[in-house]
Amino acid sequence: MDLIARAQAEVVNRHHFFVEWFTGRGSEADLAFSLRAFAPDMVMIEPDANTIGTDEIAAMITNARGKRAADFEIRVEMIAARQIGDDVALVIYDEHQVIEGQKSARRSSAVFTADPDAPEGVVWRQLQETWIST
Repeated sequence: MDLIARAQAEVVNRHHFFVEWFTGRGSEADLAFSLRAFAPDMVMIEPDANTIGTDEIAAMITNARGKRAADFEIRVEMIAARQIGDDVALVIYDEHQVIEGQKSARRSSAVFTADPDAPEGVVWRQLQETWIST
């Protein structure tokens, strides 16, 4: 599988994990596996412009287990990707969530680099999220 396909699969599969974990269906083994997808120096810029790093991201994910109802939903749509270096890919996608009947959406751009030890063979290096209309 090429870098672009691995990066796109990473986006889809990690969001699938989030649904399972946030609804309490994911296991500790799933968490450990998923956290390997984030580079140690990853940076995430949240929709409100708050910037957090890997340790904060891991804590946020870990603490969110079971915090959402069973009908919590995330849909990833409009995935576009391109290779921007030998081992670097940029993926842009829309993420739609439904939390207790309330819809929200964000457009995200994520930078990935190749890493054979990561679940999909790539790690998240930077993620920027921006609120969009649903």
